[in-house]
Amino acid sequence: MLIIVENFVLFSMLFSLAGFVIACAARRAAASGLWRPRPLTLSGVYTVTLVAPPVIAAWLVAAAFLPRLWLGEAFIDEAHPSPFDNLHLLSGLTARLEPTLVYSALLFIVLSALFTAWSSLRSYRRVGGIIKRLEMNATIPAPEQLALVEATAARYGLDVGLVMSDYPFSFVWGYRNSKLILSSGLLCSLSLIELEGVLEHEATHHARRDNMVKLFLSLCSYASVVIPLSRMVMKWRSLEVEMICDEVAVARTSAPLEIAESLVKLHRKSLSQKWCTPAGASASSFVSDDTASFSRRVQRAISFADHLPDPAQAAAMSQSPRTGALVFASTLVLTLVALSLLSPLAVHRTVESFIQITII
Repeated sequence: MLIIVENFVLFSMLFSLAGFVIACAARRAAASGLWRPRPLTLSGVYTVTLVAPPVIAAWLVAAAFLPRLWLGEAFIDEAHPSPFDNLHLLSGLTARLEPTLVYSALLFIVLSALFTAWSSLRSYRRVGGIIKRLEMNATIPAPEQLALVEATAARYGLDVGLVMSDYPFSFVWGYRNSKLILSSGLLCSLSLIELEGVLEHEATHHARRDNMVKLFLSLCSYASVVIPLSRMVMKWRSLEVEMICDEVAVARTSAPLEIAESLVKLHRKSLSQKWCTPAGASASSFVSDDTASFSRRVQRAISFADHLPDPAQAAAMSQSPRTGALVFASTLVLTLVALSLLSPLAVHRTVESFIQITII
């Protein structure tokens, strides 16, 4: 078991480093104009570089070690060609560090799991705490604004929580049964068409299950020792997701300039009133504290003034990734089962052959 954990951590680290290099290359190519991907495409690249390392590492380790359950340890040892009869994947390269490296890898897995659970719970409870501390003496929104909120929420099956506070904020809170939290200050700050754009943006977060996806990506980021690099990629991805939701909102409202104006208004008010948007995987906020991201979103919203987004593409972008995730998971399971039954030592020998070539 300890050898399995060690191999998973080492493979995950190597793949995470490779994924970060790919993410950096994609980001630089997009920033320099060499590649002009849509936010949906670039966010997909970032997602793959976050998900693939731990998933592929787990698949490799499972494919290499599962045959031991029915073939037996003796058969596996006999299949190792001399002089690498005790290689056991990456364990042979780290033999001098044993058992320290094995226990360190196991400790890392345990601490990562505990930290992920603690961080997610802390983020979820922090949002509730922020709401409770807000002042409750605020201007009552106009009836037509409340009616628009109710109509939009009913259309998308969203639960709404209205907080009576002059702080202007809105965010989708929670995972499976997410809830739209709005302040009366936000409703009073925006015109009806601007408010409609904000509501459509938040409804897109809800439809895409973005908080649930962020939670899963957080788990993936903590599966490698290069956590700071993975968190950086997650930050890059968050901007692309916000621009996806902006684009969907523009397509649904045909009001790009009004959505840009709402971003500017709320950003200015949040800075003047020292409001910090909820962080973490449990909440997706319309306005962030990142000035560079804010500028890009405003510029992109304005760019749609001459050519509105395609409604069909917007509808596709607002879909949750459940189908793709199911296909991906099914492919991994089926290939793992097929290899284990038809050629149980194929992955084991392939990986060890690669290590032999590398160390010779």
